[in-house]
Amino acid sequence: MKTFASIILTLFVFSLFACIATGMKEKFDQSGLLYIEGSIQNVTGKEVTVSIKIPDIKKTPGSPISEIAQQVVQKSILIEGIRTEVDGNPATVKKIRGNTALIETEKPLPYTAGSEIKLMIPKKSIAVVDFEVIRGREKETGRMSLEELTSALIDSGQFIVLERSKLKSIMNEIQLSLSGVAAESHEKVAGKMLVADLILTGTFAEMRGEWDVNLRLVNVRTGQAIGAINMKTRLFKPSEIRDSGPLNDDFEESSTDPAWVFMRAGKEAHFQSRIDNSVGVENSKKSLRVDFDLISGVRPFYARIENRKKRDLSLFDGIEFQAKATEKFHAQVTVLTSQEDDPNKIDAWTGFFEVDQKWNKIRIPFDRMVVARGWIKGGALRYGAQTGDQIMRLHRVEAFDIGIDVRRNQDIKGSVWIDRINFYRE
Repeated sequence: MKTFASIILTLFVFSLFACIATGMKEKFDQSGLLYIEGSIQNVTGKEVTVSIKIPDIKKTPGSPISEIAQQVVQKSILIEGIRTEVDGNPATVKKIRGNTALIETEKPLPYTAGSEIKLMIPKKSIAVVDFEVIRGREKETGRMSLEELTSALIDSGQFIVLERSKLKSIMNEIQLSLSGVAAESHEKVAGKMLVADLILTGTFAEMRGEWDVNLRLVNVRTGQAIGAINMKTRLFKPSEIRDSGPLNDDFEESSTDPAWVFMRAGKEAHFQSRIDNSVGVENSKKSLRVDFDLISGVRPFYARIENRKKRDLSLFDGIEFQAKATEKFHAQVTVLTSQEDDPNKIDAWTGFFEVDQKWNKIRIPFDRMVVARGWIKGGALRYGAQTGDQIMRLHRVEAFDIGIDVRRNQDIKGSVWIDRINFYRE
């Protein structure tokens, strides 16, 4: 029985690899259909051989993802096994060879060689499988390309893009039904599945700033690759590459992340940030340190340590770290976020905390941060940026810093240490 269950599960994995759970019966979505023209080459009973007129790709300068999406649309105009209509008459695509299709109609139609027809193109379901980066420094490129391409395919109106995130829960449900634990049988579970028509997968490889993109479009019904997409491109502008991973920095490594910016500023009032190789939380020996001697009304006002890695923090709820100081101070965390259409339009968001002579864990939720008014009044200009629209876009984080502002403390002199910084999820 266990072997039988394993065989069934394997078959489900093969055919449902890119499925989502749904209670709807499979049907054509009329809003997503289009028609293309064709010319009859031959008619044999209910089988019609048609030369189809596939539209050319309209290249968009500087938009490789858009071009990839257009190629996917073009290479999947008709696929074997899918339902269509010939001048409104129900039919099934039997074979595809280039621009020639063998179509079987439900009943013989009065066509002769040379007749012009219209073919209905149904909206197809497609699963975009995670792209693998086999060479290149920017591992986030695969994920970013997948997300942007998924959006482009949805916008094309030609596809139902299936949620890959649902696959794990679907397979868990199938396993439970096979084991008899679940109330529903695996037949009923399978009845809730919407099977993908197509799977898009592939690899990226980077060399000298350019990416070799190699993608394959697979017909799930036949298991055959029906199209290949190969191109060399820069894919993204450097400003679009963002790290969406967690930050777990305890500064114990021999080398420090170059995203950390260590600064020395001011004369009469001044500060300096650096790595301290003798102080850390518990038994560690390293931390970030900011030494400062700040005077009210004299620049610099703000002593800080800054991290300038471009990030996508939309999956996180906030930032936490350990902090201590030579005495009690009011301190703050500042996050800079930018706009999509102009990365130089930046907003500053501030979260406040207190630090004293003992190590304490500080947790700053992003949704508790407030707009930094000093940034609007002149801080953005000094940073070399323009103020934005005061909308927090956590997927567009340009930098964040931790520091001490004299305007919340009067004249201050001392040091603050920061350790074990990470982004957290509730």
